[in-house]
Amino acid sequence: MDRFEDAKLRIKDATDLVALIESYLPLRPRGRLLVALCPFHAENSPSFTVYRDEQFFKCYGCGKYGDVFTWLMERDGLSFREAMEQLADKAGLSLDGVFGKGGAPSGPKGPDPYEALAEVAGFFQRVLLAPEAGAAAREYLEARGLSEAIGPWRLGYHPAPGALSKFVHEKQLPREVLEAAGLIRSGREIYAHRVMFPIEDERGRVVGFGGRILPGSPGSDGDGDYKPPKYLNSPESPFFNKRRVLFGLHRAKQAGQRRIVVMEGYTDVIACHLAGFTGAVASLGTAFTRDHARTVERYATNGLVLMFDGDRAGMQAAERAVRELANSTLPVRIALMGDADGGAKDPADVVVQRPGEDMELVTERRARFADVLDGAEDWVAVWFRLLRKRLDLSLAANVDAAADECAGILALVESPVRQAALLEQMARHLVVPVPSLERILKKKAARPERAPRADEAAPMRAPAPPATPLQKADHDLLACVLAKPALVAEFDGAACDGLVVAVATLLAFATEGVAAGRATRPELMKYLMTRAAEQPDLQSCLVDAHQRALKMPDPAGVLAGLLEGRRRLTGDGQRRALRQQLQDALATGDQARAAELQNLLLSQLRADRPRRATS
Repeated sequence: MDRFEDAKLRIKDATDLVALIESYLPLRPRGRLLVALCPFHAENSPSFTVYRDEQFFKCYGCGKYGDVFTWLMERDGLSFREAMEQLADKAGLSLDGVFGKGGAPSGPKGPDPYEALAEVAGFFQRVLLAPEAGAAAREYLEARGLSEAIGPWRLGYHPAPGALSKFVHEKQLPREVLEAAGLIRSGREIYAHRVMFPIEDERGRVVGFGGRILPGSPGSDGDGDYKPPKYLNSPESPFFNKRRVLFGLHRAKQAGQRRIVVMEGYTDVIACHLAGFTGAVASLGTAFTRDHARTVERYATNGLVLMFDGDRAGMQAAERAVRELANSTLPVRIALMGDADGGAKDPADVVVQRPGEDMELVTERRARFADVLDGAEDWVAVWFRLLRKRLDLSLAANVDAAADECAGILALVESPVRQAALLEQMARHLVVPVPSLERILKKKAARPERAPRADEAAPMRAPAPPATPLQKADHDLLACVLAKPALVAEFDGAACDGLVVAVATLLAFATEGVAAGRATRPELMKYLMTRAAEQPDLQSCLVDAHQRALKMPDPAGVLAGLLEGRRRLTGDGQRRALRQQLQDALATGDQARAAELQNLLLSQLRADRPRRATS
């Protein structure tokens, strides 16, 4: 077994699927199993089932299945390698050499982008702390009240063009990683003369950078009609997905915060953390998405607060976020900056303490800010407050338009129970009968559904049942071994000839597993799910065979019958071949060959149909 397979097994043995899933959603016992409402489709009664001993899950409603790796891949949108790395990190296991030469055939190859970007972040920070090179940037951060963040948040400064390229050359860092992160483009250093904010994923790895242009620096005023953007973020890359990454989430996790507050900028997040509001996070270059919501679901057990600027853009962002959160299981509330301080646009303006500022005044502002967060309203109430600013609901035409917008949001809700509750809530705000709003919703539901976007994940395939009686028999062979692993000794090369490829592969794995001591049904199933990881066809076959094994009272008897059936089937094929050869020999007049073939045929017939013993 190679390093990759060994690493999968070590991670699986060190990870409890039940504990992992319970960090996302509650499970409740049902006999020897654990169940919950399925997180992958809307349902009213729990069909999502976790097999604690075998360490896999299956939903009997939508058909999804998998193990610890699959769970992270489905719930957090991770690749298989990312899921392995996250679980290994949590278990304290090393993956050195696993993804190098001779390692797994899957997963990104080449240099580690996170190590390279961490090196660059360190370089930027050293420049910022240099007596002369970083003086202007340090003065800027001090004026913004962010000096204390330089160390813990790894803030830095990108010096004049050329310095970064020299550092990359000296350290022999992979240039393609820096190009993917947007730091170098066509040989140009795009972030020169900017204050640098490393962007970390929820595991604390640097995946990109945000850069704020330094006022008064070369090029900060632009050239003619061109004005450089004040803020610049790394583009999407294989290691930076803007729809999932939230700036500051790693810090909020470290602080143990259970109420997550989503803001619009990284300086706001840093200022809030410095002021004690350590649940602050921010999306980066994109609106808050349903992927973001799924990312924070397991942390925000005390709810999610979305904070938007009080201007028109902030209000539009709040309305967009409502659509993204329509299916979220989190209690979501919205706070508007206009409620915090009439003259402040950003959270940082309220909570930060600038040089020479009276601390008593700062404390008072922070207290008001805390009151706004604590008093944030349910998202439906805030959405209607914003809606009334756009539409005069005293006019019948506007009520129709508002009802249509409500139905548009309700149509996005997958859970029938949640949809019914929201329907009543929205009808009360509109002051219209529930049936009226329900009729509009039904009209929308009757319209053709849109095709899925290219960036939306394809659903996991449900286990496909065997298509033919012969395939069913092959799956039953595997089920016998799952029900009683010692039966794997009954198989030899001949018994496996002509088997469905997936079954033959899993039986080979089962032989290895039993030889390695995985000799009970739960242990063997756990072993096989791990060996079949990254191979949906194998896992599908395995889950189907497991269901068959649960209903098999006499696996040894069933296996004996199946193997005898395979022997007879093989014998039938051999006899047909012998008959054809016999006919050919008779047709050519080869009497000696015909007699030999006839004897062989008779021997096979006697072996397959032994005569009843006579007294």
